[in-house]
Amino acid sequence: MTSRRREAPLKRTNPSGKEVWVARYTGRDGKRRSAGTYGRKHEAQDAIDAAHAAQERGAPETVGAYAASWTHRHPRSMRTNTTNDGRVRQVLDVELDGRPLHDWQFRELRRRHALALVAHMLTVQGRAAGGAQNVLRTLSAMAEDAITDEVADMNWVRGVKVRANDPRATKARREPRVLSFQQMHEFAAAAGSYEAMIRVFSDCGLRLGEVLGLERGDFDGDAFHVRGSAHRGVFTPGDQPTKKHVRTVPVPPSTAELVREIPIRIDTPLVFPTPSGKLWWERNFYRDVWYPAQQALAAVDLERERAERRRLVVERGCDYAPHDFRHSWVTHLRAAGIDPADLAAVAGHTVETATARYTHALGRSDDRIRQVIG
Repeated sequence: MTSRRREAPLKRTNPSGKEVWVARYTGRDGKRRSAGTYGRKHEAQDAIDAAHAAQERGAPETVGAYAASWTHRHPRSMRTNTTNDGRVRQVLDVELDGRPLHDWQFRELRRRHALALVAHMLTVQGRAAGGAQNVLRTLSAMAEDAITDEVADMNWVRGVKVRANDPRATKARREPRVLSFQQMHEFAAAAGSYEAMIRVFSDCGLRLGEVLGLERGDFDGDAFHVRGSAHRGVFTPGDQPTKKHVRTVPVPPSTAELVREIPIRIDTPLVFPTPSGKLWWERNFYRDVWYPAQQALAAVDLERERAERRRLVVERGCDYAPHDFRHSWVTHLRAAGIDPADLAAVAGHTVETATARYTHALGRSDDRIRQVIG
């Protein structure tokens, strides 16, 4: 029997600057696979050795081993892959019958384990019912792919639901807020040099990734011609199966003037680049643009502890999210009588979604209701 050359983990540096070790190994089919990413070299080496040992024994893959390479075997969009990896990673260490989920084989898992996982997410992790349900959807998709790969025989999560009124869910679902244009413009002004960027959220209803990916050629003075969306520093042109990105969105004159006043940089075609001229990563956008605007609007001392800043932001009513601006924009346009088909076209959704999920009651019809009833 010939000896196999021992494979070593690969050293990588995350965008945050942290060094990690990637446990890459070669499977029996000759394809390169991943056994996970670790903070220490010896941990990654142990994962590689364990993966090879499992192959030699012919042992079935564990949930953890399969999850490490799942999004590479069955890729979705970059954003979906990131979301799925994050959701699975947050529950792999949950103990079911005294054993972490990542150590279980798919063929050993049963419906009762899914119910136990739901209980843990709601009572220990403190998730909202919708958040727990999203994790189940991701685990179900992974189980279906594992069945395709002949790693699993059944989907242990299928059919398990989390009721919205489950008494174990102590965290309420965060409903989008409907803000007035005055509130949104005050927030934009608090962003200082990024005011024009925030006004594109409030006055054009663009999604975060769409704003981050805008180039000067996409703006003709009267409208933005949206071509795609950026995520984690990568721009993806075109539409997605569930979201229409390619469309033309009118820009109000006041916002157009703010955009035209942005100094043109020769090192980047982007309308709203980072200080170094690159695409924003979402987390950096929140850190450097959105959260400082919240803190400025709430007059919060930047030297205070993070929890204290968050408390004051909430108490003073400026804990907005970019998507709140989009919901508010669609709601106000619909209340103003914009044709539903036109509204859906500029929002990048179907008519049903734009008029059902993206519009909210403004409470302006109370007097009219009284007059009708008499």
